[in-house]
Amino acid sequence: MTKQCKSNGITISYEESGAGEPLFLLMGLGAPGSKWAPHIEAYEKHFHVYALDNRGAGLSDKPVAYAYTIEEMAKDAVGVMDALGIKSAHFNGISMGGAIAQYIAVHYPDRVRSVILTNTFPNCCVSFRRSIEILREANGQLDPVTAGRLTQWIIFAQPFQEEHEAFMLESELADMNDPHPMPSYAFKAQCNAILGFDILPKLPSIKAPVLVVAGDKDLFVPISVSEEMCRAIPGARLYTAKDGGHVQHWEQLEKYNQVTLDFLLEHSGK
Repeated sequence: MTKQCKSNGITISYEESGAGEPLFLLMGLGAPGSKWAPHIEAYEKHFHVYALDNRGAGLSDKPVAYAYTIEEMAKDAVGVMDALGIKSAHFNGISMGGAIAQYIAVHYPDRVRSVILTNTFPNCCVSFRRSIEILREANGQLDPVTAGRLTQWIIFAQPFQEEHEAFMLESELADMNDPHPMPSYAFKAQCNAILGFDILPKLPSIKAPVLVVAGDKDLFVPISVSEEMCRAIPGARLYTAKDGGHVQHWEQLEKYNQVTLDFLLEHSGK
């Protein structure tokens, strides 16, 4: 069910389903919370799930700005918790959503029960920075089909692209028919949020249980970035998806859902 609330001075939209301990799902660059749907099917059987539209995406407000910040988006998420009377929750963040989850874990430790960091980053290595800059400048310059295929080429692992072109074409069509397309300025503002993010030195302060999930063929965020992030967080575990790209959570859906659900259940009821 789609709902909205006021948070951090704007309206944030979210999908709510399931019952149990609260689980907040934070999506990545340029995407609405509805992209979590194939994972919510697994999670909602055990958790009360909230899949947020980050500022600029989906049905949430889209403030006109040159740059959003990860701090702002973290405060948006915490504000939703406040509005709903939720003291603490589990978190799963994909890519940019994982950056938001890291910020919350560092700066709001009492609000976090456990954290899954999926295909994410604590800062921008050179290749990732250049990729974000390319996507930012291409937005609004390329036609939608070409821009979408450029993104797919970056985020899907090459072996998956060779074997599952039909899946990619279906995803492309779904994105083209999005009833709430993201304005170019908002996409660029999210890109600039990513480019301005660096939390690596603060990761050792995280107290919550953490699972880092990465693909070993991620062209966007190299596996070495995930490994470094994992080493910086006390007690963090690393799950590496063999032949997985930046969206290994879709490429290897059943395995990803099982690995992450097992982690969440391990740290629930405490």
